[in-house]
Amino acid sequence: MTSPIIIRAFNLSLFHSLCQKKPFFNLIGSASLAVGMAACSTASSDNKPAEKAPEIQQVDVSTVQALQPSKQVTLPGELKPWNRVNMYAKVKGFVRDISVDRGTQVRKGQVLARLDAPEVISELSQAQAQLQAQEATLVEQTTRARASRLTYQRLLQTAKMEGAVSLNEIDQAQAKMQADSAMVAVAKGTVQAARSNYQAKTELRQYLTITAPFDGMVIERNISPGALVGAGDSGKPLFVLEDSRTLRLTVAIPETFANQLKTKSAVSFTVNAMPNRHFNAKLARSAQSLVEANRAMMAEFDVANPSHELKAGMYADVLMPIERTGKTMFVPTTSVVSSSEKMFVIKVNDKRAQWVSVQKGNVVDSLVEVFGDLQAGTTIVKKASEEIRDGQEVKAVAKK
Repeated sequence: MTSPIIIRAFNLSLFHSLCQKKPFFNLIGSASLAVGMAACSTASSDNKPAEKAPEIQQVDVSTVQALQPSKQVTLPGELKPWNRVNMYAKVKGFVRDISVDRGTQVRKGQVLARLDAPEVISELSQAQAQLQAQEATLVEQTTRARASRLTYQRLLQTAKMEGAVSLNEIDQAQAKMQADSAMVAVAKGTVQAARSNYQAKTELRQYLTITAPFDGMVIERNISPGALVGAGDSGKPLFVLEDSRTLRLTVAIPETFANQLKTKSAVSFTVNAMPNRHFNAKLARSAQSLVEANRAMMAEFDVANPSHELKAGMYADVLMPIERTGKTMFVPTTSVVSSSEKMFVIKVNDKRAQWVSVQKGNVVDSLVEVFGDLQAGTTIVKKASEEIRDGQEVKAVAKK
């Protein structure tokens, strides 16, 4: 059907053509073209389908769980001896004899080696002679002081008889008594100094005999008879002594697990030398502080080793149980999205997606521990991705 507007335009065009004496057929052609275009446009508008409303994305959902699971992690450890010492000579001297060798079992106080140092013996003899001389001087001064005191006391008795003793004699006797008493005090101090020097030289002589400080095994010997050793020698030690009847299993606990290690925790471990054997140990001590170099807490587990099956220095794979002190939030691992913007889960709130920033914790099977603004029972998208935008309308579908 022709539009009334087009017909009215045609009439006006016809009137103007007649007035201007334009060819009538040109006007008719133009009018026919306009009528045809209007008809096509109307037909096209009538046949155009109606636009469809955008579809709401369906998402599988899950819920946040509050759990306190126990988990075992494998951490590297190292077996260290209960005691270990590098032994050096305190005084300078020549090695006279050696009583032990590598692998020798020794007891506390057992002689390992003896040194010769003539100057030490000479100094000891000199200190002894000085002590004896000072002790003799003390005896002499003490005798003089006693005699001076007796003389003064007798003069006082005699002075009771008028004119028997002059006051000057009494004053001189008193001054001599006081001077002799002071000399006794000086002599006593000198004897004490000489005695201390003698004791020091005696102890220095004892260092010529190298003895074991504890029960253990000599694992290294670096000297031979006749070698010159002594103080200030920064080279290898004379002996290395080790007690490995009980070993210390040292483990660096990462910061993530530092607060999850229970007191008296029991662990099991294996070593490469005996991969089929499992050994047990209990937590004995912990640093309770993180090492700045690796942000880990050092813990020690005592391992009984009477048969010496385990060797100090071995590396161990330690299977350690860890557990949070309280319940924390867990979600499926597929619910956590790590993007360039942030790490988040998608919470479904009033049929709309809401990004919630989280941090990851421990992973237990198909669940991962998260820390963020989440509560137990909160509905979240099970298989989340960045394609589900924050604020987007979604339809939750819970799979059975």
